[in-house]
Amino acid sequence: MKAGLDTLVLRLTNRCNLSCAYCYAEGEPAGADLPPELAVKALSLACPPGGSLHIQFTGGEPLLCWDTAAQVLDFGRATGRQIQASLQTNGTLLTPELCQELKARQVAVGVSLDGVAADNAARFFPGGSPSFPAAVQGLQALAEAGMVVNLTAVVTAVNVQNLDRLLEFALWCGNIHGVGLDLVRPQGRGAGAELFPSPQALEEGMSRLLARYDQLADLGRPVRLKELERLRLLLRTGRRRDCYCNAQTGRSLAVTPDGCLWPCSALAGVDGCLLGQSDAGAWPPQRPCPGLEPPEVCTRCPAFGLCGGGCPAARLASFSQLDCQMHRKMLEHACRLEGKLELWNTWQNTFPDRENPYHEEELE
Repeated sequence: MKAGLDTLVLRLTNRCNLSCAYCYAEGEPAGADLPPELAVKALSLACPPGGSLHIQFTGGEPLLCWDTAAQVLDFGRATGRQIQASLQTNGTLLTPELCQELKARQVAVGVSLDGVAADNAARFFPGGSPSFPAAVQGLQALAEAGMVVNLTAVVTAVNVQNLDRLLEFALWCGNIHGVGLDLVRPQGRGAGAELFPSPQALEEGMSRLLARYDQLADLGRPVRLKELERLRLLLRTGRRRDCYCNAQTGRSLAVTPDGCLWPCSALAGVDGCLLGQSDAGAWPPQRPCPGLEPPEVCTRCPAFGLCGGGCPAARLASFSQLDCQMHRKMLEHACRLEGKLELWNTWQNTFPDRENPYHEEELE
C-alpha cells in the first residue's frame, strides 16, 4: 500500500440514455454534467506531475460526456502524469470509431450487462425498449477493435435463475476477460422496485452458475468469475483482505458534477459521507471516512479476511444477508477447487447468525 491517493473517480454526468429499473442514481439532479475544467482541476490536485493515478470515469452514462474524459487524459499525458484509466458503460453508445479511440488511449472498459435477452430486462431505454441488442453491438465493436473487457451484472429476481448463461455469452463474445456480480441494492429507483431474489432462487442460480463455470473449465474454455478468482488467490497465498475497497482507507476520492467530494461515486448523497467541495481551494485531508468500517457481525465472521466485509455503499443502503449468501456460495466453491473443503466445513459451524442466515424479514 503506497501513500497518497490511488483512485480518482470522475462522475462525468448524472445523465443516462437508459432507464434501468434499479437505477441507484435516481433522484439525484438530472442533466448535470461535470464541467471539463473541474475534471482537469481534480486531476491536477489529485496527482502531481510525474505521479501515477488510476482514474475511473463513471456516470450516469459516461460516454455521453466522452469529450470531458478525453480532455482529462490529454492533460495528464501533456503534464507527465502516469494515468491508468477505466470506464464503466452500458455499452449501447459504443461505435467502431469510439472503440478504436478507447484502445488508442489505453482505457480499460467495463460493460454493465445483467444477462442474455430477457435476463437483461431490467435494463431498458426510456419507453421500455430492450437495451440488450444495442449492448451486444457495442461488445462486438469492442471485439473488432481488439479490446478485452469485463462484464458486470446486477443480480436481481429477473436474472438470478439464468446467471450461468452469462458465462456462455461471455464465451461467445470471445473478448470477455471476466464476469463480476453485484447484488441489487434498495437505493434510488431500486428502493421500490422489489427486485431482490429470494434466498432459494439465489441458491439455485448460484449453483447453476458455478456448475457451468466448472464445465467450461473442464472443456478447456474457462470464463473468469472475478470474485471466485480473487477468493482462490487469497486461499492459495494465505493473504488477507481486511477492507473491501480504497474508499475505506482514504485512498480514493470521487467528484460529482455538482463539485462535491465523496469517498466513492456509489456513496455520493449518503448522509455523513460528504468530504468537501471542490471549490474549497484544497482537497480534504487524506483519511478514512467515518462510518465505512465493517460491522461487528462481519469482523466476527471467520471468512472476513477473504471478503473484507463487502461493499460499504451496499451495506449503508441496506445490509442484506443475501449478499453474504452469494459470497459464501462463492467461497465454498473456492475452497472446493483449492482442496480446502475441510476449512470450509470448520467455518460452517462458526458463521454469525447461522440459525437464520438469510434474514428473510429484511426483504419484506
